[in-house]
Amino acid sequence: MDLFQTNFTSLDWGIVLIYLAGSAVVGLWANKYVGNLSDYLVAGRTLRIRLALASMTGTELGLVTVMYMSQLGFTNQYAALYLGVLEAVALLIVGGTGFVVVKLRQSAVMTIPEYYEKRYSSGVRVLGGTVMVLAGVLNMGLFLKAGSIFVTALTGLSDPQLLKWVMTGMLLLVLFYTVLGGMVSVVITDLIQFFVLGISLLIACGFILGNLELDGLQKIATDQFGYVNPFDSTKPYNSETKEAAFNVLKETDRNGIGFMTLLKDLIVVGAACFLWPTTASRTLSVKNTQVARQLYFWSAIPLLARRAIPVLLGLGAFAYFATNIDLGNEFMQQVQQEKVSTLSAMPLYLAKLIPTGLLGIIAAGMLAAFMSTHDTYLLTWSSVITQDICAPLFGPISQRTRILITRISIVVIGIMLLIWGLWYELSSDLWVYLAITGTIYFAGALPAIVGGLYWKRGTSQAATVSILLGLTGVFALEAPVVWLDAQLHAISLFSENTHLTPDIMTIFTFVLASTGYVITSLLTYKPDQHQTV
Repeated sequence: MDLFQTNFTSLDWGIVLIYLAGSAVVGLWANKYVGNLSDYLVAGRTLRIRLALASMTGTELGLVTVMYMSQLGFTNQYAALYLGVLEAVALLIVGGTGFVVVKLRQSAVMTIPEYYEKRYSSGVRVLGGTVMVLAGVLNMGLFLKAGSIFVTALTGLSDPQLLKWVMTGMLLLVLFYTVLGGMVSVVITDLIQFFVLGISLLIACGFILGNLELDGLQKIATDQFGYVNPFDSTKPYNSETKEAAFNVLKETDRNGIGFMTLLKDLIVVGAACFLWPTTASRTLSVKNTQVARQLYFWSAIPLLARRAIPVLLGLGAFAYFATNIDLGNEFMQQVQQEKVSTLSAMPLYLAKLIPTGLLGIIAAGMLAAFMSTHDTYLLTWSSVITQDICAPLFGPISQRTRILITRISIVVIGIMLLIWGLWYELSSDLWVYLAITGTIYFAGALPAIVGGLYWKRGTSQAATVSILLGLTGVFALEAPVVWLDAQLHAISLFSENTHLTPDIMTIFTFVLASTGYVITSLLTYKPDQHQTV
């Protein structure tokens, strides 16, 4: 069997096109319900728990999530489940205690940077909004690339130009209904996509479980050298027979997760659960603080599933290629030659496993996930540009002008993402990239928000320092961290066997920004200075 042979036919394309056309109609219909900026940005703050939960899950279960979690499932097998567990625990704690989210909802702000001005100053708001958009667009920059890899592997498309036109058309559709309807259309389409994607994943899981059965799931750990314990820093390896999993081809492939990665991801996921703007936008859209707490508490279950189910897809791909060893070796050879990425493993597997017709439903569900993430992200970043950068800089702006600026920002960001997403070379480990680009925002925002809400001594100077220090997170990216490691060795600050890793640099960024906030606050706080907590 050819590695890139799939079951995707014109029937499946028809199913996908019908769904995409239906999504376009939603944008036209939702535009009737946009009366003011509050309607456009936060849906009039009328979301109740069921709709808010479905919308939040629909957004957070994007195609990029399915892709990077299935990639982790393929490369790390059962150990990849740790990320979902960390996130679920964080959500339960935030929902149970109301930490940050209750006070943020009580503040009646529409964006997180708006809180910066309320607590600190307009300058902090502009700076915080700028860094948020920078980190957000960097983070979102590879979403289209992940989507293109999925479409290519699932459909068997080989013409790069055709692929670019397909991805351009998908992005234009998202821009169409997001520009027209704002948060109203986003919430409605997220609800639809929540159900479509849910059905798609159920179909996929049913086929995978039927294909693997219990015996196949056990063999991943017992016979195929599957990686199970994330606390082990190395993957299973038989030193006597030199045997390992089929996708462990070189020494660096044996590197596991380990304590440092667990600690880094705990910090990142913990901060993301209440600070990531697309999640926070749901908090600011709900009816009251009680719904905000319920939203976080009950979302722990579906958001755990949004990580666990893609891991199952990755496990299925791992078992399939491990069993069909000729295909597995061919696939890994293509990966070694950088012709494909391990991100392709899951869609290639599904395209061979699921029959024609049902494969179209799967594709529609995954593309629904793609659009669900893009619409919310586009609206979030554009609203920050309008509310938190343009408005403070240029003074009073009418409601109509604000909506116009938001719509223009959506289009501009969309064009930037299209150019970047289709041409940027994707890292082999997508989750690491997403965690690092998120850190650029999280590291500075965490002390500024938590300190502002719970510590009266926090000052605007401290918030400025922490936000700026958060930018050092960019040095955790692959090329900068290698360069920085070389410089540290050149001045003999590190021993020969000690190296700076992305995990260490990410943790250091959080510590640096938080320390900077505390020290600057202690140095600049004035007892007679009024601070609203």
